[in-house]
Amino acid sequence: MVLYYTIALVHQTRAGSAVLHPPRVMKPFTYLHIVGATIALIAGYAALFAPKGKWLHRRAGMVFVYAIVAMGLGAAVAGYAHDREAWSGGIIVLYFVITATTTVRRRPEDRNLPLDVMLMLVAIGFGVAKLIATVQVAALPGGRSPEGTPAAPILLSGLLLLFAAVGDARVLRHGPPRGNRRLVRHLWRMGFAMFTVAGSFFLGQPRFIPELLSAWPVRITLSVLPLVVMFYWLWRVRRRRTSVTTNASLPATPDAIPQEQLG
Repeated sequence: MVLYYTIALVHQTRAGSAVLHPPRVMKPFTYLHIVGATIALIAGYAALFAPKGKWLHRRAGMVFVYAIVAMGLGAAVAGYAHDREAWSGGIIVLYFVITATTTVRRRPEDRNLPLDVMLMLVAIGFGVAKLIATVQVAALPGGRSPEGTPAAPILLSGLLLLFAAVGDARVLRHGPPRGNRRLVRHLWRMGFAMFTVAGSFFLGQPRFIPELLSAWPVRITLSVLPLVVMFYWLWRVRRRRTSVTTNASLPATPDAIPQEQLG
């Protein structure tokens, strides 16, 4: 019932209904988007620098997830109603956060076929749509969308979505990943979601940034910081996996070999 009412509001807003005043109808969703994004930024940075696996990291991470759900829904509904590009971004960030969360919250033997198929189709659908949009935007004067987005970020988003869909297909075939693959899947998806939120705010909304953080070097640093931390932890995970593999392949020491094999 709530979903039906929301869809009706969106369609009437896009059509410019005289009964429902568009700005007034969409204000709750706009506020939902703003509040969710603000909480997501605070919780996201807390989770980035908290000791991994500890209480603060887990709690901040879950607050980040709930805030992203609010932000994404608000952006999707309000953006679609006003025919803005942000509506697809809300769904995409939701996709990355949900798949990152289910990766670490479910047990290896747990499977949820309807959810996994739906999420994979979301990635494929929006990924293909982004590639088509890239061609269309590249053909426009200046190579930018009507809202000023260059073709390159749109292409990158589409390729990442299709790459993520390949990972989803692997989950469908082999089940939830284990060990380091599980950590890698969680890290890069959550890190990209945080980068999207930070970049959208610090680079896309300069008029709302406090004076203390308004300088370009500060804004760029805060926008790119989630990617830097993400790649650092991906390197740490890969290094640990390499170390374990190397130690497992080392020849046994003489002390570890039975005397009968020493001749």
